[in-house]
Parts: sequence; C-alpha cells; structure tokens
Amino acid sequence: MGKLYLWINILAIAFPLVLSFNKLGHFYKRWKILFQSIAIMWLFVVSWDVWFTSIGVWGFNSKYLIGIDFLHLPIEEWLFFLCIPYSFMFLYDQLVILNTPNYFKNIERFLDFTFITIALCFLIVGIPKLYTTVVSVLVILFTLLINITNPQNKGLFYMSYLIILIPFVIINGVLTGSIIVEPIVWYNNTENLGTRFLTIPLEDFLYYFLMFEICYLAYEQIKKATQKDSL
Repeated sequence: MGKLYLWINILAIAFPLVLSFNKLGHFYKRWKILFQSIAIMWLFVVSWDVWFTSIGVWGFNSKYLIGIDFLHLPIEEWLFFLCIPYSFMFLYDQLVILNTPNYFKNIERFLDFTFITIALCFLIVGIPKLYTTVVSVLVILFTLLINITNPQNKGLFYMSYLIILIPFVIINGVLTGSIIVEPIVWYNNTENLGTRFLTIPLEDFLYYFLMFEICYLAYEQIKKATQKDSL
C-alpha cells in the first residue's frame, strides 16, 4: 500500500506513453511543445498546490507514499502533475490527428460561458473558502482568455474533457478514498464547499478542467508560434 499513489500515476500514463510512438500520431514528436505547455500549467497550478499543502488546505496520507517530499509535496504529487496532463493532452492530440469531427463547433463559445458561469456560481457561494475561491477565479480568467484567443480545435478540447471525466472519477475516487480504508489525499472541508460527488470534492472537477485548459491553451499557442517560425 505504501506505493499506491505511485502506481496510480504509472497506470494513468502507461497506455498513452506507449501509444505516443505509434505510426499514426507520433505524439513523441510534439513532446517539446507538450512539456512546455505542462511547465506553464505548473506555474499556475502547482505553485498553489505547494502553498495549500503547507497551510493545511489539503494533505497526503503517508501510508500510501514512498516518503520522498519536495517543497511540502510528495514525489507522487509531482508525478501526478506530469502523468495526468500528459494523458489528457495525448487524448486531445489524437482526436486532432484523427480528424475527429468537431461536434461542438457551433457551441464552442456557449461552452466557454457555461464553464465561466459554473465557476462564477462556485465563487459566489464559496468566498472566502480558499480552494473554492482560487480554483473558481482561475477557471474564469483562463476560460475568458480561451474565449478571446479562440485557439484551434476548441470543441475537441471540450470533447476530450468530457471523455476524460470517466477515468477522472475512477482515479480521483481512489485518491479520495472511494475503495480504500483511508484517502490518499485528504481535504480541509472548511476551505471548500464540503459537497462531494461520491468521495470527490466538487471543486476537483474545476481543478482538472483548469489543468487541462491551461495545457490546451499553451499547447495550441506554442504550436501556432512554432508553425509561423518554420515558414
């Protein structure tokens, strides 16, 4: 059990990592752009993960960890912010490569404002709870930025998020204690709404969305700039 969080990360990335070398997508050829995008996401997400852990907004159960920490975070948490975004961006990239029909094309801006509205509702209800407030504000700001810049394949990004909700519920369910005696990640409910889907705080759905939208936005902007430089 002392390596459970590590195994969750490994299982989350194993399949996308192996398929990154397939002949169809050659995702590994876009690793430079991918890791630059993940690094940008880290600036806006991991920074307050470190802060929140240090002040007890959430924390980690040592029973499921290997015991290596850096800046208050277990090494497994650092891996989480690599493995999960990698898997999401692999899915998104493959949908683009496969020329998947963009069924959300005509409602992309509607979806932008839907997520802004949801985050705004969380914010109004959740102020001044730290987790609720911070994640809501950042989702509002970055979704507004996506709406303004209107990057390519936005509908496929939303489609990817909807697809990823299935493994999200499974992975985050395990992390929050759905099938184990004690949760791997515990939350101070005075800093969130205290409402959960199964064992998952509702804010986590915005948290995952925020991670992915920052990666997606950065990925498309860097890819666009790279293509211009190659002309």
